[in-house]
Amino acid sequence: MASRLILLEGVPCTGKTSTARFVSSQVRGWHPDVRLYTEEALWHPADLVNYSFLTPEQYREFSEDDRVLLPVEPTENPEGYLVYTADLYDELREKLETFKLYGCQPWEVERPLMLERWRQFVRKAMDEDAIYIFDGVFFERPICEMMMWFDLKRDEIESFMKELAEIVRPLEPFIIYLESDQIEARVRKVSAERDYEWLEDFIAYHTGQGYGEQDMEGCIAALEARQGLELGLLQKLSIAHLIIQNPFEDWVESNNIIRLRLREYLGGKVTVG
Repeated sequence: MASRLILLEGVPCTGKTSTARFVSSQVRGWHPDVRLYTEEALWHPADLVNYSFLTPEQYREFSEDDRVLLPVEPTENPEGYLVYTADLYDELREKLETFKLYGCQPWEVERPLMLERWRQFVRKAMDEDAIYIFDGVFFERPICEMMMWFDLKRDEIESFMKELAEIVRPLEPFIIYLESDQIEARVRKVSAERDYEWLEDFIAYHTGQGYGEQDMEGCIAALEARQGLELGLLQKLSIAHLIIQNPFEDWVESNNIIRLRLREYLGGKVTVG
């Protein structure tokens, strides 16, 4: 059979990565080939994290010695090269920082490259019999880009997500969404377990692009707006999903619910809603 796709989504500090690992542990008992990709992964089969993009002219500006070392993937729309940077030596990776796909390219470049990456993944997965588990790339990555970097209108965001939903539909995707009405409390709890720089970087990521006020209050407002947008999209995309509210209040109960729905999903009994 073709591969299946389980997507863990929700705003930060709701427990997506831990839940993705729990899902993986459960599914491994029912299927021999389970492939988990968390947000910590340096490389991802459907995402372009740690990639830069060079136009042909920009590529030619690098020295021949550097070009030999660049792991390039030619692209047609837009014309140019994707370069995976995580394995490059520090100096060369630094040269590519200003060409990063996320954060340095316009939406007109990002959009087609992101969608094509998903198409490539789906084509490959359709020839396999694996269960893919992705943490935070279906909603989180594109919506953070569209909403916080580019401040796109809601209809533009919905249009992109509907196109993406159609691309992944052959894999019978199942979204597990972790909803929270305690976003600020959770962020503060997690930040207390990390260093001060973590919170600074967290706030800067969610507000530093000009979306909202650049402080804790603005950050929480951005996350609340993002969660509301994503929950609205869940009702419009016609993808099977499960919403768990405040899973951190009772992980045992939440995991039991997820386990039951996973059995239904793998048995082909999960429907939209």
